[in-house]
Amino acid sequence: MGASSSLGTNSLGRRALFDKTPLEKEFRQRITVIRKILDATDVPINSTGAGSGADISREARGLSVVLLYAAYENLLKGISRTLLESAVKLRVGNKRLRPNFQVFAIHSKLQALTDISSAHIWKGSGRRVVDALSENTCSINSNIFPNDGSHMKTKQVITFCEVYGLEAPATILGDAWGRINTVVSERNSVAHGQQAPEEVGRAYSIAEIRKLVDVWETRWCDFLAEVEKKASSRDFYRAPR
Repeated sequence: MGASSSLGTNSLGRRALFDKTPLEKEFRQRITVIRKILDATDVPINSTGAGSGADISREARGLSVVLLYAAYENLLKGISRTLLESAVKLRVGNKRLRPNFQVFAIHSKLQALTDISSAHIWKGSGRRVVDALSENTCSINSNIFPNDGSHMKTKQVITFCEVYGLEAPATILGDAWGRINTVVSERNSVAHGQQAPEEVGRAYSIAEIRKLVDVWETRWCDFLAEVEKKASSRDFYRAPR
């Protein structure tokens, strides 16, 4: 993902806490690339019934699914990074963060606890976690992603929304919601060599894959807009005094 600032400018000229513009721009660019691939490989049939060139349309449709997955994964991780960057730029200490953001602030210390004996928890390591929650500085690492091990399936999106205190995703994502697990599974089949791109592409007509691309773009941009609306308040990141 290209470099971007999580703090854009709103219509009043004030710096926004969460600016979706760079994330949406990159996501739409990735979708545009998919459409270009489909356009370039949608071989017309001439009057003799033969294609006007080498027919790689099935391969292109299969590759499109892989690229849809990549666009979605990149967007979700970009949203996470931007939310954490916004929390850091508020310049409030760990103790003022909401509990969900406090978990990110003590993430490295929590991980360290898994590598020590039970006895050491009581001899300082556990106390350091508690002390970190009272710090006047923010120790969030914005590169952390709340990975739940479900490999970007719908469960991961649910976890993501629960971790950040966002609305349940199914309604916002609408008709894209039921396609996520299929896109992930088909992408994995290609990525891990279980299926060739043309095998995945054979399951889609050109009209079906184009419709999926349209739905994917619309619904994930809707999701991004909802995140921006929710994350534009300081109270999204910090606890009230």
